[in-house]
Amino acid sequence: MRNNGSTKKTVTRARKAAPAANGGRHGVSPTQIYEQLRQRIATRVYPPGMRLSESELATEFGLSRTPVRQALQRLATDGLVSIKNGVGVTVTDLDQTEIDQAYYLRCQLAAMIGHTNPRPLSGADMTALRSIVARVKAMLAKRGPMPLGEFSELCERFHNVVNNVIGSRMLRDFIEILYHQTDRFWFGWMSEADMRKEVTQFLHEVEETQRALEINDFEAVGYIRRNHITMMLARMAAFRSA
Repeated sequence: MRNNGSTKKTVTRARKAAPAANGGRHGVSPTQIYEQLRQRIATRVYPPGMRLSESELATEFGLSRTPVRQALQRLATDGLVSIKNGVGVTVTDLDQTEIDQAYYLRCQLAAMIGHTNPRPLSGADMTALRSIVARVKAMLAKRGPMPLGEFSELCERFHNVVNNVIGSRMLRDFIEILYHQTDRFWFGWMSEADMRKEVTQFLHEVEETQRALEINDFEAVGYIRRNHITMMLARMAAFRSA
């Protein structure tokens, strides 16, 4: 899956497919830019090997280059882009061995969620979890193709809620980085798989997690996460072999 060629695409090509935060108006923070660009990488609006132009992004978001540069540096820290003198900013890639290793680590770390000073969720987080369930059910009730952008947003929200259970900052940071390293390959595969089936599986995971959190069974939360990652990998492997 590694792109060894010199990809000359720039951010300009992706603008029509990727709306800017706040419509590209002033007042967008580096964090908002970072989250927007991270989602574009996750959903392969910016595929591996694509070059991103700092100046073009600044124009799109209606900002100076400084906050854009800060957002790109955060993405580089996460391993999602590479910044090199003379080359610029390029979306990174992982080969199959690295992807397998990243998913293996995600499974191992997920099982630790209930063993590292877990903490009950706030009322606001539980409300957010119920909202995710309702939105996923509404998505499945509609006919036609599943909206990948909305689905990726709900996956991100669910990931953030579950991470609020984790009391260890170090574990939370590791899980965060690995999630964003791997979700772009999952969403890339999903565009060719049965996406309605994947959304249904996601609903099962969210509902199981909700039930566990309602009784503060934090060990179950971790094992539910791990088990669903493992089952997803099995579906992905079966799809590849077919």
